[in-house]
Amino acid sequence: MVAQQELDDAEAKDRAAEAQVESSKSALSAARQQLEMSQATNSQVSAMSDYTRITAPFDGVITWRYADTGALVQAGTSNNNSAPVVKLAQVNILRLRIPVPESLAAAVRIGEPADVTVTSSGEHFTGHVTRFTDALDRTTRTMQVEIDVPNETYKLQPGMYANVALEVQNHENALTVPIQAVQHHDGKASVLVVDQQNRVQLREIQTGMEDPNRVEVLAGLNEGERVIVGNFGSFQPGQVVEPKLTKFNSDASQGGAD
Repeated sequence: MVAQQELDDAEAKDRAAEAQVESSKSALSAARQQLEMSQATNSQVSAMSDYTRITAPFDGVITWRYADTGALVQAGTSNNNSAPVVKLAQVNILRLRIPVPESLAAAVRIGEPADVTVTSSGEHFTGHVTRFTDALDRTTRTMQVEIDVPNETYKLQPGMYANVALEVQNHENALTVPIQAVQHHDGKASVLVVDQQNRVQLREIQTGMEDPNRVEVLAGLNEGERVIVGNFGSFQPGQVVEPKLTKFNSDASQGGAD
């Protein structure tokens, strides 16, 4: 047997314990909410902290700085008035653009080697054709060709000028004459030849490949014949001259005579 008073006391203690449990649960829930808020604040602060470090999508060199310490930088990139912080250039591989003449455009191929000579230093670098427009500029009648040149030592800098030797065709043992020896008239090419009697002859020729110094002769001229280089107005066919041999490049098949 239990007295009613003791039963009431036990039930009261039980209700007080249940209330304390509910209070503890509420406190735990509030603590969890506070933790989530703190974590969100921490994430926001970390995100803002990440903006103090600018990471580029590629390795490069800063070529220009637009903002100094303490300068006000506009937020976001959609604002038309916002200015860049720095200019970054990827210079471990440089892209060289050259105009290829119409006569050689069809012979350009991806992967062909190119000898690049820097005008300022005279150094030579080797690159390869990586892409071209496959269309001619109607104004200049040339095709834009891009050559990638490795620059691991950073000796090359963007904006430098260079001369490029691009091997698009190769004719072994070609007969050539100096480019100054060829006359062009009405779409035909000709040279002034000095025969064995030292008389001047006008000879029509058929030309092939050419570079800045030489022209390939396909027909109309034989190896060993002498041609006049430049100053064509001073000579007439049949005129007797006193030739003076002049040596040109060692790989040229023809000499010249003044």
